[in-house]
Amino acid sequence: SNVNIDDDTDDSSSSSSSSVIALGKNLAEFILMERLFPPRQTAVLLRGGKVEGAGDSISELGCFGTIVADKEGRTVCNEYGGWILRTKFENVDEGGVASGFATLSSPYLC
Repeated sequence: SNVNIDDDTDDSSSSSSSSVIALGKNLAEFILMERLFPPRQTAVLLRGGKVEGAGDSISELGCFGTIVADKEGRTVCNEYGGWILRTKFENVDEGGVASGFATLSSPYLC
């Protein structure tokens, strides 16, 4: 099915004869479209047990979830899926751990 953003729709979904789900304005609060600027910290980044570098860095916390709906729009599953914390040098706009731009981190709670 296709997803269509409809400015005139106030409901989170609407049914029609086709397989298009219209997303209304009230879902806008759940869509993050603004870039966040996390606080900087000094860090030593390691990859494979070796120092990759040291300097000003930022950490990004990603939280994941799963949502599954049936074709009538009823939620079948809506569950938390986990998290990842990655750290990268402040001047890096790329974000991937697998692509080598960030490293996996563990939170330090004080």
